[in-house]
Amino acid sequence: MRIALAQLNFVVGDFVENIRKSKEAIGLAKARGANLIVFPELSISAYPPQDFLEFDDFITQCYKAALEIATDCNGITGIVGLPSTNPKREGKNLFNSAFVLQEGKITDKVHKALLPNYDIFDEYRYFEPNRHFHCIEINNTKIALTICEDLWNIDDDPMYINCPMDELIREAPVLMINIAASPFDYSHAENRKDILIRNVKKYKIPLVYVNHVGAQTEIIFDGGSVALNANGDIVKECNYFAEELSFFDFDEKTRTLKTTETKVSDAITAPQKIERIHDALLLGIRDYFHKQGFSKAILGLSGGIDSALVTVLAVRALGSENVKVLLMPSEFSSTGSVDDSLKLVHTLGIQHELIPIAKVFDLFGETLSPQFNNLPFNVTEENIQARIRGVLLMAMSNKFGYILLNTSNKSEIAV
Repeated sequence: MRIALAQLNFVVGDFVENIRKSKEAIGLAKARGANLIVFPELSISAYPPQDFLEFDDFITQCYKAALEIATDCNGITGIVGLPSTNPKREGKNLFNSAFVLQEGKITDKVHKALLPNYDIFDEYRYFEPNRHFHCIEINNTKIALTICEDLWNIDDDPMYINCPMDELIREAPVLMINIAASPFDYSHAENRKDILIRNVKKYKIPLVYVNHVGAQTEIIFDGGSVALNANGDIVKECNYFAEELSFFDFDEKTRTLKTTETKVSDAITAPQKIERIHDALLLGIRDYFHKQGFSKAILGLSGGIDSALVTVLAVRALGSENVKVLLMPSEFSSTGSVDDSLKLVHTLGIQHELIPIAKVFDLFGETLSPQFNNLPFNVTEENIQARIRGVLLMAMSNKFGYILLNTSNKSEIAV
């Protein structure tokens, strides 16, 4: 059986685009002779749908999208993720589900059992946990299909009472498939692979794992989908921070997976800490702009490292033609702050405006002089300068339709 892993970047609530992207991947998979194509967790709605899940129309659109995608699943089986209705009166109204699509129809459903409620996750708020387990069959191959967290209850101090694979393995599946929306942090890739390796070694069958890639507002998914054999060997690890459609052949007799690539390159490893943070930031900036329908950014450039770094990231993510900076020196600014900023502007080939703020700052001083009563210059005046620059950036952003990229630290943003 040939399996396609569709590590794709979906958009929350954009059913037209999510359907188009799914159908395109199915067409490519069929052209490569795949029998099965597997999409990530909640691929149809994209992750995380959050309060959209409280709207009946949203759930209806997800179901209609699954039916639409199923029309292309002739001669190939598809596994897609979406929220689905709980038919029972008891419990929450929805499941986090995986639908099996065959010959134009929905032929089976699997619901997520372990619902995380920590870090970025708030699934137990919306979903009812699955309590009834069964394997699916594709081309007479028995498969244990699970969803993300369902494989993570394997620690010595488990968070959940039950373990879905302990239930599913009783039906003697020969392959595990896990569809996931596993978020990025700079050390998560190693932990994730360790969890997956522990699963294949415990249950002694191969695993195909498909993760989301892309950013949804502040949450980033780094991809890194992977296929492993029962001994823990990684057959292939997919790209990080990029979409990929990857293919594997599964031999049921030997219970092994192998890549379909004629020449296997060196195994992909997760980028090192600084590189992966860099790549995640670029993906986050690029997706935020693209998914919100924006293209141009503006920010303040001071000559310091913070604003220089954000400017370079913006250029790498959006292109130099889409980035503009404001230089806003005051009477207290060093010559280097302007000179260094101009050097970076010319190096990157970006637009800039020079707007001195000394006169505006003096007006604030005059206005507040009766209250300040000749008190010495301190952090108050420094913060007034920062607020003046913020107002000028806001004005340029509002007037010309730029998105303002912040170069401040967390405490300044909070203020």
